[in-house]
This record gives sequence, C-alpha cells and structure tokens, in this order.
Amino acid sequence: MLKTTGERLFAVLLGYVALIILLLTLNPFYVALPDHIAFTFESSLDNLVQNILLFLPVGFLYRLTTGRRGVLILGAGLSFGIETIQLFIPARTTSIVDLLANTVGAGLGAVAYDVIAGRIVITSGALNRLRLETPLMGLIYLLIPLLWIDVLALQEAPNRWILTGLLGLCGAIIFSDLFRHWSESVNYQATGSASLTSGAWFLIGVGPALLRASYMWILGFGVMFLTATVTILRPLIKDRRFERNTLKRLFPIVAIYLWILTIYFPFSPLGAWHGFFGFTDRVTDSSLYSLYPRLEYLAAFTVVGYLIAEWRGRLELTLAEDLPRLFVIAAGAALLLEFLSGFQSGRGASFIRLALAVAGALFGGTIYHLSRAHIRFLLGR
Repeated sequence: MLKTTGERLFAVLLGYVALIILLLTLNPFYVALPDHIAFTFESSLDNLVQNILLFLPVGFLYRLTTGRRGVLILGAGLSFGIETIQLFIPARTTSIVDLLANTVGAGLGAVAYDVIAGRIVITSGALNRLRLETPLMGLIYLLIPLLWIDVLALQEAPNRWILTGLLGLCGAIIFSDLFRHWSESVNYQATGSASLTSGAWFLIGVGPALLRASYMWILGFGVMFLTATVTILRPLIKDRRFERNTLKRLFPIVAIYLWILTIYFPFSPLGAWHGFFGFTDRVTDSSLYSLYPRLEYLAAFTVVGYLIAEWRGRLELTLAEDLPRLFVIAAGAALLLEFLSGFQSGRGASFIRLALAVAGALFGGTIYHLSRAHIRFLLGR
C-alpha cells in the first residue's frame, strides 16, 4: 500500500515510464497471427545497450517507490509480456537476448538508486533552489522531455521546426511571468535573468540539435529576446495566484501545437475517412520516423493534462474529483483530432493513438496533483 505522497508520485511516474516502454516496443500495434512461433538469440551491440538503458528507469523508480527488492522479477515479467506480444506483431522479433538485457537494465536501475539514494536527499531547501514551490515551475520541467522528443523527430522532418518554436514560445511566456512575479521591480537585472534562464532551459531541451541544425540557435535567441521583451514591457505581477493569466495565454498556443502535430506532420492528401486499431495497416511500419511523432503525441497530451489540472488547481479538488472532468476534456480533444486525421490518406484515425492521448492527459493531471501534494508535504504545509 502506498502511504506517503512521495510513494504515490513515484508510482505514477513508474506507470508512465511503463507506458512509454510499451509504446516503444509494441509499435506499430499491428497484430496478426504468426505462421509459426519463433524466438531468436541474435542481437546487435547497439540493440543490447538500448534495451538495458530502456529498463534502467523501471528499476530506479521501483526502488524509489517501494524501497523493496524484487526488481529483477518486475523487469523480467514486464519484458516477458512484451516479448510474448511481439510474437503477434509482424514488424517485431521476439528475442531472448532482449529479455535478458531488459532484466539486467532493471537491476542496474535499482543499483543506481542504492548508490544515489544516500547522497541526494530532496529537502525544502532543494525545493526552493528548484523553485518547485512556485506555480508553473512543474510545467517548465515537464516541457523539457517534450522538447527532447520534438528534436528527435526533427532528424527526419526538419520542417517541423515550427513545433519547436511553439514550445519555445510557451517557455518564454512562463519565464517572463515567473520572473515578474519573483522580482520586486521589473528592471534590467530581472529582465536579463529571465532571458538567460529561458535560453538555458531551451538549450537543455534541444541539446545536440544545436550541432546539427543552425536554425536552432536562431530559435534559442528568439526565445531569449521574446522573454526579455515581454518581461520589460508588461507590468510587475503582484498577485500571488497569477498562474491562471499565464495559462490563458498558453492554451491557444498548445492547441495550435496539437493541431499542427496531428494534421500536418506527416501531411498527406485528403480522402475518404478511414481508421485503424493500431497506427497503420502496413505490416512492417516500425520506423523511428513514425515512432518519434507518436512519442511526441503522448508527451504533448501529458502536458495538456497537467495544464488542465493546474487551471483547476485553485479549486483545491482531490485527484478523484478532478480526473473525470479531465478524462472528458482530453477524450473530446483527442476524438476531434482523430476524426480529422481519418480524412488523411495513408495516416487515418487510430484507436491506439486516441487511447495514448487520453492516458497521457490523465497521467499529466495525476502528476500535477501528486507532485503538488508531495511539495506541500516537504514544505510542511
């Protein structure tokens, strides 16, 4: 039984990591009866390393959540289930080596926790340094993984830079409002701090893409310039509960982001409406080109769920009270996007994509509620 706020928060993060692993390993969710049952012991070094790294968070978060042993059983059980399902996915190969690598990865994650746990302790002082007691900071941290995934997709479709720009715009708006809230006066020092912080945040988010795409530097400086401009031109924020005004400006940007992500990448001609249970009707479609946007879709709806939950945060609702409303809103938005996707030739609507969107939003809302409760506990409120 999960009794503490930390255990509940880390359990949800473990579930979210498990969902990402399922998306990575069961893509493209095209299921068919195999002609024969076949296992392989073959694997490349790259594949071996990737499978170990994939399960590291499982072991780490399991130990963080429960503090118990048995992580090897969890890793082996999850991997065995995945490898068994892959027997029925033509684009996948069931590998004993993958099962062993996943199990080792989970074990190494637990070892990493044991090494780190005694050296890093989250205290109220650490929370203050991370500014987690301030509304919207959780959203800033949640946007970083979304930027990571967005940048991965840029490798195959460079014209997706507009999506990166929209995420940078969200960061600029949030940092501007945060520094105007933190500062006693809007001066050049506060403006410079806001600009540099937003630039550092964007740098962390786009990472190696700065070496591959020169226009990322332009986007980064654009984020810094926009942050500075908005900070210095808008008045000081004196309201302690200022986050709703910020969220009002973020919702239209996020809506445009989802629209472009769903309809235009990849864009295809319009035709008769059609849909699939999985992502595609092509047996061998498991390429990274199609996988990265699916990961981004999940991460984007996680941010949406967090946004919606934070918008209703002033109501001080419990998680159980907030989830039904969040489910309805997320399901409605995802259904609309899938309906429109159904008219795209080749792409089509997807039940799995719809389910991932709703699950991502519910995870995002849950993360908001549980992280807020855990922060309040650590601060003694």
